[in-house]
Amino acid sequence: METIQLIQSIAAPWLDTLMTWVTDLGSEEAYIALMVVTYLAVDARAGRTLGITLMLSFMLNQHAKGWFDTPRPFELDPEVVRTERALAGALGPGFPSGHAQSSLTFWGLAALLARRRWFTAVALLIVVLVAFSRLYLGVHVPLDVVGGLALGALMVGAAAAAVRAELTPPAWLVLLVGVVGSFALHLLAPTPESDLLMGALAALVVGPMLVPHRTDGPLWGRIAVAAIGLLLAFTVLVASSQLLPEEVKRDPVGGFVRYFVLAASVTIVAPFIGAALGLVPARRART
Repeated sequence: METIQLIQSIAAPWLDTLMTWVTDLGSEEAYIALMVVTYLAVDARAGRTLGITLMLSFMLNQHAKGWFDTPRPFELDPEVVRTERALAGALGPGFPSGHAQSSLTFWGLAALLARRRWFTAVALLIVVLVAFSRLYLGVHVPLDVVGGLALGALMVGAAAAAVRAELTPPAWLVLLVGVVGSFALHLLAPTPESDLLMGALAALVVGPMLVPHRTDGPLWGRIAVAAIGLLLAFTVLVASSQLLPEEVKRDPVGGFVRYFVLAASVTIVAPFIGAALGLVPARRART
């Protein structure tokens, strides 16, 4: 608590606003949107790698929070909370920090894949700022942030090793592990968001195999496909929220299928529409 109080000694209204914006960069919603844009408009292979790693990182974080079940600093001293929005987004136990973990997972892996010094510098700055914002806003203690960064580094290392290995398992094995494995993990080790995370993971595995997506076309076309993907995902999310009965959304199978369809709208439908309209080059699926 002393560290948080020391950091907050420089607190000011404008800094509260800035740190709230910074911490929003580390939210799940922000990274999912960035993953969609990366997959559809920047580099499909990198986007898929980022997406799979990020979903697994989110899953690991939720389980780790349940294992350690540590309090947040504002539960010990309500006065440390700087903004109501930060408080609203601080759900569940404190250790490890999900924002710190997901930030290092996404930006650290993105920097390794991009291999650009300027991008690495920007990525490092974002990770540091997001981690600092969690302390400044009073929603995590330093150990939470350090733990999140450590797990994020672990995920980056595992993903980098997998990329370097360049394994090419048969398609049936990829589908079996990616889809059946994701569904089994959701059922056997559920978390509050495992239906979303594992449904999305399964779609990230299946989609590129059914409709391979190319990002070597004109920039305007790739931007258009990314916009289509975001619009489709938002439409499926809103429609399923409004039309599906609550018992279906809460059902383990129903929830998994719901989010699989949502993510498939990005990895299957959007690339198909983009190729059909000539926005991106078409490519046949591997058999």
